[in-house]
Amino acid sequence: MANEMPPSGDFTGLSRAVIAYSEAFSGIAAKAKAGTLGDADWAEMETLVDVDGFVREGVFLGPQAEVIDWPTYRHYVTQYGGHTDWEGTLRRMTEVPGLVVLELEERNTRGGMTHVSNTVTIYEFNDAGKLKRLHVYVSPIGERPAA
Repeated sequence: MANEMPPSGDFTGLSRAVIAYSEAFSGIAAKAKAGTLGDADWAEMETLVDVDGFVREGVFLGPQAEVIDWPTYRHYVTQYGGHTDWEGTLRRMTEVPGLVVLELEERNTRGGMTHVSNTVTIYEFNDAGKLKRLHVYVSPIGERPAA
């Protein structure tokens, strides 16, 4: 199964911002894996984010939920991207004022195994339309040898 995320141009409003954020995340992860990630590569994503007020809640590198700020998040994404291949399939996206709920099937391949999870991420935006908070919920559904 390949990455099955529609392009951000297919959306409007905050939903477009969420998919654009996902596109930027994928690009950053790919550059981290290639060893070419630098500060300038974060610029596209940071136009979408309230970097001073940002908080991410949920699991990331381990089984325990974490609450992290933007600098810590950047560090985690760099670590993650350097060792993991990510694919996602959009299941559903719901937008209400100030929030977008994104439901995905995610496939993370690392160390020869692909871990499959259903995820729900709530993207919370400030009045300026910048991402201020991510609430990430992960439900593992299995793993298999990488294809």
